Amino acid sequence: MARPAIVVGNHNYSGTDAHRTLLSVGSLWRHHMHDVKRDPNRVATVGAELAQSLEMLMGLRSDENPDDELGARLEQLGESAASKIDEIDSQKLVTWLGNLWPTFAKLHEPANRDEITTQTKNVGTIVGIQVSANSVPKTSINHGAVNYDGLDGDRQMARTHHGRPWQALCIWSDEVIAQHASAGHPIARGSAGENITVSQLDWSKVRPGAMLEFGSVKTQITGYAIPCKKNARWFSDGDYQRLSHELGAVSRVYCLVTQPGEIAVGDIAICK
Repeated sequence: MARPAIVVGNHNYSGTDAHRTLLSVGSLWRHHMHDVKRDPNRVATVGAELAQSLEMLMGLRSDENPDDELGARLEQLGESAASKIDEIDSQKLVTWLGNLWPTFAKLHEPANRDEITTQTKNVGTIVGIQVSANSVPKTSINHGAVNYDGLDGDRQMARTHHGRPWQALCIWSDEVIAQHASAGHPIARGSAGENITVSQLDWSKVRPGAMLEFGSVKTQITGYAIPCKKNARWFSDGDYQRLSHELGAVSRVYCLVTQPGEIAVGDIAICK
């Protein structure tokens, strides 16, 4: 793959970032659909928009049946685009990446005004901020600066599955960590790689598509953080799949930074 780095608005995508984003479209769609009721018409419209955007990116029409399961269709289209990434016009790729997250956000919009008025605020507090140059557990700090590429001083050593602009921040629930610890597992804030630990949020509502604000920082939740074997050490029996969103409201989430700023322990966190 010879694709050079590109700038998408305020975000910098390496060639690998762009390639892995295309490969991830199908799984990201499933993350946004997971365990939530969404308006079927909205789902169909947004799914068709994503599929058509991938087809246009490649300059062709897919042979897939539009009635196929959307996740499978988007996965196939994303993989096809990824295989041809060096042939895709740079400006088309910039446009597609720039439109991707606003398109996903449409799935989370309230269906009507009544839904807006009946929604309750989901408010919590930052209780931990963690950084590391290359490994876990991360080191705790009291405050930090968040840029479009993440928290100052925090980077991943292995970037094949990490480090995309839409993985700029990893957020997790303090209550979930405490539940694991109380069950006898050697886990603490920052062990599993989260940058920001939040308490008192209703974690069942912290899901892909939602917006998270803390301090002066604004973000969009893009997907769940998939657990890997490096997390096995935090569980007495090595079962790191306890972190999987497939088991309920227990997963870490990734965020795209839409407004950089400062954060500090004690700041209010709002999910909406």
